[in-house]
Amino acid sequence: MVIMLIVARNISYLMGRTSITGGIYTYTKEAFGRDHAFLSSWFLCLSYLTIVFLNGTALFIIVRTLMGERAHQGISYVVAGNTIYLKETFLSVAVLAGVGLMFIAAKAVLQRLFTVFSLILATGIAVISVFCLPHAFSSGFIWTFGTAGISRANAIFSIAILAPWAFVGFEITSFETAHFDFPVRKSARIIVTSIIIATMAYISMTLISVASVPDGFSSWMDYVAGLDDLKGIDSVPTFHVARSVMEKAGLILMTVTAVSAIMTGIIGGYRATTRVLSTMAEDRILSEKFSSTTYSILFIMAIAIALSLFGRNTLIWFVDLTSFGAIVGFGYTSAAAYKIARMEDNNRVVISGMAGAVISVIFAVVQMVPGILAMDAMGSEAFLLLSLWCLLGFVFYWRTVERSTLTEYSGLFASGTVLFALLLYSALMWLAKRILVAPDADQMRLTLTRGGAILLILVFVGLAIMLYVQNLVREKHAAVEREKIHAVESSLAKSQFLFNMSHDIRTPMNAIIGYTNLARKGEASDEVKGFLDKIENSSQHLLALINDIL
Repeated sequence: MVIMLIVARNISYLMGRTSITGGIYTYTKEAFGRDHAFLSSWFLCLSYLTIVFLNGTALFIIVRTLMGERAHQGISYVVAGNTIYLKETFLSVAVLAGVGLMFIAAKAVLQRLFTVFSLILATGIAVISVFCLPHAFSSGFIWTFGTAGISRANAIFSIAILAPWAFVGFEITSFETAHFDFPVRKSARIIVTSIIIATMAYISMTLISVASVPDGFSSWMDYVAGLDDLKGIDSVPTFHVARSVMEKAGLILMTVTAVSAIMTGIIGGYRATTRVLSTMAEDRILSEKFSSTTYSILFIMAIAIALSLFGRNTLIWFVDLTSFGAIVGFGYTSAAAYKIARMEDNNRVVISGMAGAVISVIFAVVQMVPGILAMDAMGSEAFLLLSLWCLLGFVFYWRTVERSTLTEYSGLFASGTVLFALLLYSALMWLAKRILVAPDADQMRLTLTRGGAILLILVFVGLAIMLYVQNLVREKHAAVEREKIHAVESSLAKSQFLFNMSHDIRTPMNAIIGYTNLARKGEASDEVKGFLDKIENSSQHLLALINDIL
């Protein structure tokens, strides 16, 4: 909560400075330029996208919890060693598609449903807490502490590293400031209140989960250790406690509350992702098609549905990505707050901005470097997915450079370098982790062969795009230089023309004026003298025009 309140302080400060839409993208662009804004938004978009998927597949847990073995029937398929049942997949696909289509065709209705689900969620947590928390304290389990042979500090930090995933979403308010019908500064109270309430909900549900354990377990540590071998309601501690304390009514209330949590997550994730995509489209980083809500929703829906087919057991892959994306977004925001606050001599925000940036860097390092935590923060599959996301970012990056001028995209190499470095590192870590878990030498060689081929493809494609982009930039620079040379040559040609004009026209004009003066000195009739006067006047007038032109 403290960590998120520091980040919220930085976001609130930036929100209070301007009512311009764009949120974190706009703040990062103001502080560091368009290239860094692209990076922050691209990875924040990854976080929002995975939230949509995670909540969609969370329905698997509800089905399996309530139906038990009956859920494990019918058509199935295997992904990464996990059995996925078609009926579970169909449920997630139906919900993800339904919410997406409602965003397109009935947005007002969906917003009302979002409010209803939010109220049900808050009410359900409050009621369950009132009935179950006393049992948590009286059971005695709450006072025991288990760390599986590691230090308590390391155990706590290993869980705290997930903080960005648990709280991501409150910052979406920064994208909506232009539509507020109240002073923007008041939004800080809303953000802080939401973080505190969310924290209380997490604490409450955590404590409730150890209020009771099924028969055969002596402590919550034994219970948690044996969860993988349990089926049905007993396999989810909060559901087990709700039924144990409140009987059938508790089970129904917990189910409704959980479904409400899932639906608010899906709707909120759709909205957040759409807002980020449209913001980047408005600044011509993405195709202008993403400015359309329909196009963005269909894009999100397609990815979320495709990911849901991998099943709920792949959850850990995407939780890692959600945390990483949030860390990048929060880190850039805090750094932007620090830089802007320094220019405005706001010492309080300078401190919070520096703290938020440092915390984000620590979180990022811990996530990316194996062995620092009690458990690896990112698994091999998460590293592979991150490298694929970087590769997809290269595609959009390529398009951005193609359609941008050099002045519009001055930080060209920063985005490309970061994306390629992260792609290469993630791909290497994926392969290394796969090799380390190989059971024998033969399997290790097979993993190295197949993984090496995938690694080569990822790196080659990323490098090819990067080199193409660099060549494109060189061509743009060459075009600019050619335009400069052409402009200089054109200027020299004009100068030469004016010089020739000055010389060639002044010479006969001087002759006309000279001979006219000579003719006036000789004998001539009045009529001829009149002609000479007119010639002289016209000559002087023409000479004055030439001088003005030159």
